[in-house]
Amino acid sequence: MPHRDVYSWTTIIQGYIAATKYDEALSLFSAMHVDDTRVSADSHVLSVALKACGQTSNISFGESLHAFAHKTHLLSDVYVASSLLNLYKGNGMIDESCRLFSELPYRNTVTWTTIITGLVHAGRHKEGLMYFSEMSRFEGLPDTFTFAIALKACAGLRQVQYGRGIHTHVISKGFGAVLDVANSLFTMYTECGEMEDGLRLFESMRERDVVSWTSLITAYSRIGQEENAVKTFLEMRNSDVPPNEQTFASAFAACASLSRLVWGEQLHGNVISLGLGDYLSVSNSMMNMYSKCGELDSASALFRGMRCRDIISWSTIIGGYSQGGLPEEGFECFSWMRRSGTKPTDFALASLLSVSGNMAVLEQGRQVHALALYLGLEQSPTVRSALINMYSKCGSIVEASKVFKETERGADIVALTAMINGYAEHGKSKEAIDLFEKSLKVGFRPDDVSFISVLTACSHSGQLGLGFHYFNLMQDKYNMSPAKEHYGCMVDLLCRAGRLSEAEKMIDEMPFEKDDVVWTTLLRACTAKRDVERGRRAAERVLEVEPTSSTALVTLANIYSSTEKWKEAAIVRKSMKSKGVVKEPGWSSILIKDRVSAFASGGRSHPQSEDIYSVLESLVSGAEPLRYGCEMKRDSGSIQIL
Repeated sequence: MPHRDVYSWTTIIQGYIAATKYDEALSLFSAMHVDDTRVSADSHVLSVALKACGQTSNISFGESLHAFAHKTHLLSDVYVASSLLNLYKGNGMIDESCRLFSELPYRNTVTWTTIITGLVHAGRHKEGLMYFSEMSRFEGLPDTFTFAIALKACAGLRQVQYGRGIHTHVISKGFGAVLDVANSLFTMYTECGEMEDGLRLFESMRERDVVSWTSLITAYSRIGQEENAVKTFLEMRNSDVPPNEQTFASAFAACASLSRLVWGEQLHGNVISLGLGDYLSVSNSMMNMYSKCGELDSASALFRGMRCRDIISWSTIIGGYSQGGLPEEGFECFSWMRRSGTKPTDFALASLLSVSGNMAVLEQGRQVHALALYLGLEQSPTVRSALINMYSKCGSIVEASKVFKETERGADIVALTAMINGYAEHGKSKEAIDLFEKSLKVGFRPDDVSFISVLTACSHSGQLGLGFHYFNLMQDKYNMSPAKEHYGCMVDLLCRAGRLSEAEKMIDEMPFEKDDVVWTTLLRACTAKRDVERGRRAAERVLEVEPTSSTALVTLANIYSSTEKWKEAAIVRKSMKSKGVVKEPGWSSILIKDRVSAFASGGRSHPQSEDIYSVLESLVSGAEPLRYGCEMKRDSGSIQIL
């Protein structure tokens, strides 16, 4: 072109931006400014250039444009000011955005909304509402976008009263029927715990889009009403509003919480028919659903078939293997993730620490601990509590205590509870109770899990009175209703104290449906005390809940045998045989050359099982004389292991 004006320069720069060639667009702006002295940049082309800076995170170029705008008095232009604000907030420079905003000679709805949005998206909800309050003093400034972002700030702060005030303002402005505002109001009410207000608002909406329905599904899941969440999804499908990836992610999460595999599989079919399977959020939520429903083969197949994976994908499959009792697969997948260059999250490390603890493989747990230190994740509350649990379960209460003491000042209730539980499980009931008391004195509010831990400590140390003190404390001082697990601890406490009659009475008076756990606790205590009649009743209750419980039948037979009721014992064993009930085998694990292997008593899955059993038989034969010698010593009244 023989002659180029600012309009032609702007057009070509915009073309490069539309083609996502942002660096070239900025080079053209520089050429216009330096080489074409006949053209002066206006507010339009400057705004376009700032947009290119934002897309490439080219802050240094953007700051140069900021200085240029200030020098040429273009900063007073609302488009330039908004573009600069977007550049800074989009790159996490919210303080620079605030300073720029304070310098603006002129502000309108766009600039006010931009700064409020930046603050809210940065999690600075309180400051966002302060700016909104100041803005609201200017008549007519807030628009639907401003109200929507202010309501998001209210939700983040759980400020329902402030939100109600904005709701009134919305109605007075005539924005109540605007869909984006209505959706934001619904989210504000439900995230503030006002589900009834949210439902009334939802029912009054003239129009509902995918955001409306997805918000309702998410709200139901948040308050533990997963069945209503799934029903809402079906209602949404009948309303002809097509679900998006966020809708499916919420619906799969509900199915996972309910362990409803059939529902999840039906949703999977919907995903395929709508072509949404390649969305990471959908794939990750499907994988989580299959894992929670015990279908690890399906979860693994889904994972291996994914075209791309993010850290959530890796963490989900590792967590699934860990919780599903497949430690080898969990560690192998973790190694795969490391080789792929993906940085582990605290959740992935916590899953591996959980496996190490459950399998009691201390050295493997220490390696994960070392990796957490290397990655700088050892201070994560999730990793910290997982480390304490792992060391406690692996028998190293000293290392668990060391981890806790290193972070005691910043310890949260989860780490505190993990340490109390570790002490209790290791028979250090005094240390567990002292730590619990210390936490109360410094202002920690115990939760339901920490009360379970301290009640366990009382049970293991036989402190009946103190146990009842804590049981009453959680109700009287902390207004917490004891759950089934707390009653279970109290039943165990009474059984260990030999108060079987009171234990049975407490079970009968529990305000819950009785499960097999509490009755099994009583049953085992009856074995120790040879209380045949009570043991028979407890066994019957267990079998009502779990008719094929090998524990109940074996324990009942042992009670009869210990009191020389051979006929009754034979009847129980005959009943086990007729029902096909066998005693569940014990499982063990071993770590050999960084590989965790699990095996069961009597198992023959190993390829060298015949050789293994041959060696075992030789060892047993060689040990016979020692056993005989031990028995002779026992008969003489002094038991010694020769």
